[in-house]
Amino acid sequence: MNITISDGATTIAMPMTKDVVDVGKMEYKEQSTANGRTVRKLIGFRPGFKYQWDYVPIATITALNAMLRAGTFFTVTYFDTDSTAQSGTFSVSYPAPTLFGYVDGAAVFHKFELTIAAQEVS
Repeated sequence: MNITISDGATTIAMPMTKDVVDVGKMEYKEQSTANGRTVRKLIGFRPGFKYQWDYVPIATITALNAMLRAGTFFTVTYFDTDSTAQSGTFSVSYPAPTLFGYVDGAAVFHKFELTIAAQEVS
C-alpha cells in the first residue's frame, strides 16, 4: 500500500508500507458544571493512521521534512486498514527514523513510522 502527501504544489509518493494501524480517536468537549462535575459532549470521530515502513530513502525523508516545515495540513491519499483507497486533509507527524543503512547502494532509514490525523471530525 502506497500513500501520497501533497501540499498543492508538491506531491511526495511514499514507498510501499509494511503495516498500517488505526489510531483514530473520539473527540470530546469537556465542561465543568456548577456543582463541580465534569460533563463530556461527544464531538465526533477523528480518523488517524500510523504507517510503518521497513525502509525509506533519505531523499524522500528530506523532501517530506521540507514540506512539513512549510505547512500544517496536507492532502493525503491513503489506504484504510481494510485496504480501501481514500483521500482527505490531514496533519502529518514529523518522521522519526531510527536506523541508518544502505539498500542496493542507496542510503535509507530503517524502521520508519509516520502518523496522520484528520483535520475534521466526522
